[in-house]
Amino acid sequence: MIRPGWTMEQQEGIRFYTRILNTFALLGVVLFTIMTLTTGKPRGWVMVAAVILFWAGITFFMRRMKKGQP
Repeated sequence: MIRPGWTMEQQEGIRFYTRILNTFALLGVVLFTIMTLTTGKPRGWVMVAAVILFWAGITFFMRRMKKGQP
C-alpha cells in the first residue's frame, strides 16, 4: 500500500511557521535574558539555561526526524 507524503506546499507552510515560531522564541529568550541581567537574580539564569537547552533539544530532535524521512 502506497503512503503518500506531504505536498510541497504543505512542507513549505510548515517551514514558514517554524521560522516564525523560532523567531518569536528567540526574541522571548533574548528579552528574558535582558530582564534577568537587569534584576541580577541567579534563579533567572537557571531558567534561561533550561529554556535554551529545551529549545536546542527540540531543534536537534526535529533535524534528526527530518533526516530520517524518505
